[in-house]
Amino acid sequence: MDGVKTDKPIRAAAGWDDVVFVCGKCMRKMKRDDEAPPLRKWLKRELKARGAGKRLRIVECGCLDLCPKHGVTLARGRELGEGRKKLRVLRPGDDPQCVLDWLLDPPADQFGT
Repeated sequence: MDGVKTDKPIRAAAGWDDVVFVCGKCMRKMKRDDEAPPLRKWLKRELKARGAGKRLRIVECGCLDLCPKHGVTLARGRELGEGRKKLRVLRPGDDPQCVLDWLLDPPADQFGT
């Protein structure tokens, strides 16, 4: 930066409005069709196709400590920040479209209530 020391982290503008965490450990454990892309890549592609790719950032993270026997754990940054602390699980056989609907229409809490 310009050599100026500060005692606080600096703020920077993000190019997105919300972040979605996808558990990398769950994704590695869950087997999907060989043809299907990993959930994170699929979500990014679908959000981009709907024009929301810049608004939502999809991030693979470490373990979220829910550890479902079968499924992938997801968390939305906005919900975590509001203190709702809801984790979501997408199980094998579930339509990933429900995750997309949850991300594109946040007030509708139809996914994993």
